[in-house]
Amino acid sequence: MLKLTMNPRKRSKRMRAAYFAKLRVHQSGLSVTEAEQKANETREALSDNLASLLHQERSGVYKCVDYLSLREWQLNVYDLLGKSRVNGSNGPQEMDLHSQPQCPGDSQIDDYCREQIVEWSFRVVDYFHIDREVVVLSLSMLDRFLAICECDRSTFKLAATTTLHLAVKLLHPCKLGELGILSDLSRGEFDMKDVALMEKHLLDSLNWQLHPPTAIAFCNILLDYFFCSENVDMVPTDVEDLYDISSFFTELAVCDYYFVGLTQSTVAVASIINALEGMFGPENKIAPRILKCAIRMNIYQSQDLSQTTHRLWELYERSEECALHNNLDPMDEEKTPDRIPTESADIFVSKGNCGVDAGSPVSVSTTGNSIHAPSKSMSSNEIMCAMRSQTLRNGSW
Repeated sequence: MLKLTMNPRKRSKRMRAAYFAKLRVHQSGLSVTEAEQKANETREALSDNLASLLHQERSGVYKCVDYLSLREWQLNVYDLLGKSRVNGSNGPQEMDLHSQPQCPGDSQIDDYCREQIVEWSFRVVDYFHIDREVVVLSLSMLDRFLAICECDRSTFKLAATTTLHLAVKLLHPCKLGELGILSDLSRGEFDMKDVALMEKHLLDSLNWQLHPPTAIAFCNILLDYFFCSENVDMVPTDVEDLYDISSFFTELAVCDYYFVGLTQSTVAVASIINALEGMFGPENKIAPRILKCAIRMNIYQSQDLSQTTHRLWELYERSEECALHNNLDPMDEEKTPDRIPTESADIFVSKGNCGVDAGSPVSVSTTGNSIHAPSKSMSSNEIMCAMRSQTLRNGSW
């Protein structure tokens, strides 16, 4: 099970001014001409932002290869660090410069290692109240570094801790004082000196390319542009839920190695489509309009999204969010085999009734046959408490 639940964004910080300005035209005293002028300025700014993201994505600078299939790397992490780590030791030992250390076969990283480190990263940022986009940035740097430099599991943890520390430094430097605890979370495997040394080599390896276009950025800006450009009959709470659920699907994608090689714009469009399907069913009328908007902005080119959306639904079914909102004990859910959606079972997430502060309650059901009975929603505070009750230590593998 993916130990990940939805973390709704703060409404005060995420209000979509362009959309709600239309609802406040008569109250604000602005004339229709002035309101339309502001809307045009907003659309132009959002269009420029999308164009910048697309330029970054298509430049190839932030593209990542299937590094788990590699047999040769440009660099070896032990050569970079000039140190060797002995199994069972509590700290680094100096390496013989004439030796050529190799990663043991039973210590090679795999997709499970990556999934565990992503879950740990999400738990850390949630605990410290840091925006989850930090994890997206961290994993982008980590994946690209692993495509260049060979690591074993121990140095993989060091690299993951380093990229998380670096991502916080870039996006939320005010939290750096609290994150000094990261070295303690390694259970003595390394300290902040190791993190600092790894950071230097990581920055050099990535040529300081540290700001990738992310799926969550594509999601938010595309939805901003859509609501600013189209007249959509959606209540404000549904609009906010659409942002939150779309973002959660992009976070699920970070957990799965399958999405490493996909473009972030594709993940974003698939996440929005899944969110709309979950809220309003597969026959909703808004999804086609979103796709047309994405085509107009050159983000989507009529490619087949079925495999991507299907994979995201599988991840959702494996998530703790799914179990929580279907009144299941997550521990019991881990003991049962994963349910694989089939073409004959039209699985979708149906929205429950809730207030503004209740988050985005969802439950899994099928057309004709209910897998689980819908349950009452959990508040965002209850979800955060559940997350904080879990250990922050990354010692599960």
